Amino acid sequence: MTQQLTTATSTDLFNRSKLFIGGRWNSSSTRGTIEITDPYSEEVIGTVPEADAADTDAAIAAAVRALRDNPWQRMSFDERGDVLARVAELLVERNTDVETTYIKDQGGIRSFAAFIAGQAAGIFAEHKKFAGELYAEQWRENGGERNLIKREPVGPVLAIVPWNAPLVLAAVKLAPALLAGCPVVMKAAVEDPSVSFILAEVLEAAGVPEGMVSILPGNPDTLGDIAARPEFAHIAFTGSTASGRRIMHAAADNITDVVLELGGKSAGVFLDDLDPAHGAQLVIPGSLAQSGQVCTTYSRLLVPESRRDEWIATLVATFQSLPVGDPDDPATVIGPLISAGHRDRVEGYIQSARDEGATILTGGKRPDLPHGYFVEPTLITDVTPEMRIVREEVFGPVITVQSYRDLDEAVEIANSSEFGLGAGIFTADTDAGLALAPRLQAGNVAINNFGACLMQPFGGYKSSGLGREGGVENVEHLLAFKQVRMPMQLPL
Repeated sequence: MTQQLTTATSTDLFNRSKLFIGGRWNSSSTRGTIEITDPYSEEVIGTVPEADAADTDAAIAAAVRALRDNPWQRMSFDERGDVLARVAELLVERNTDVETTYIKDQGGIRSFAAFIAGQAAGIFAEHKKFAGELYAEQWRENGGERNLIKREPVGPVLAIVPWNAPLVLAAVKLAPALLAGCPVVMKAAVEDPSVSFILAEVLEAAGVPEGMVSILPGNPDTLGDIAARPEFAHIAFTGSTASGRRIMHAAADNITDVVLELGGKSAGVFLDDLDPAHGAQLVIPGSLAQSGQVCTTYSRLLVPESRRDEWIATLVATFQSLPVGDPDDPATVIGPLISAGHRDRVEGYIQSARDEGATILTGGKRPDLPHGYFVEPTLITDVTPEMRIVREEVFGPVITVQSYRDLDEAVEIANSSEFGLGAGIFTADTDAGLALAPRLQAGNVAINNFGACLMQPFGGYKSSGLGREGGVENVEHLLAFKQVRMPMQLPL
């Protein structure tokens, strides 16, 4: 089923004329377009089609047909896994294109771009391994009767992918659904849609049959209320908590299953055995990767009161040393934010911290650069629990630092948030970290590390989400059990 890898719509990564609907490239003269703006140059670098309500209808119809009758449904888990492994290989072959789109339409820094491309490929490759852990049917005997337990795809899946990780989180949603046999309609973010076209080309070339995947870049006002469509059996969403609530309401009337990975306000707890000079360097990937535009960002740093002044001095010096500028420069650590509007939002949080009496230790403004949607890495202290900067997700390079007297107080501060997506523990004693981890109310706890492993079950507590993505468990969640009963001996 593998095809030659070609660019189906254009050799220009940022100018496209067709959408991938039901596994086919579809053109329309009536569609609007989405302008792609480089967050560094602030210039429009291309346009892609904007999906509309008619495209939504066509994509859903294709998914429904694919569930009823499609070559993919007649393939074993291992055969599907082979195709997903080919997707991984082709993504590696396209890594230069993936990196280019990450830098140019998302503003991601070059030193992180290769990690993004490799992580997405790794997710698809891992699902080849998961295929060997699954069974399609199994006979069981109970009390004089036989039961055939069958596992079937739950149905069409709606995958809603955010702008801050458009390829990696597409992989997280597509790979398990396809391995389970579920057709997918994917809503791509309009802020940085370019990489979704590369993904479509790869899926087609790897041999995913027509009908199994549609990719729709668009907003609710053009797509319609897609989450309320009764044809979907499952919705996988990553985004803000407010949007997640709206999706739950939209899905409720149809009893549609949802998995929601939502906002975060993660705490990074530095234990008193850690030298600040070493610990401050660990802040950079955990708190400032993608300029803080990561859902698990450690936006609240907790340091021991006994060494507060030392920690603050070291953190300030660290923040001030980070190169801010062109994301294509390998030396850059802090790149631009995704858009002018998002920069305004982040600056609004900094101003609210000032207005509420917090102290801006460093940063807090735009750097002296001729262009780009930048905010300096910003460190804030003298905060109180009721401040917006402590309670709400900023999604930018804006970090608070608080001190704690003992470990019990550190746990209390860390758990005081309505969110519970991530938490970090930084210590020279991993046993101490492992003892502390169960006390933190977060779905993902990293010790001397950051983020979450997307190849294992991950998700949030409290307002940070519902359900889990990742791991073979995610595939199993997309398989419905069917019980077929019969007696051990048929009656005469």
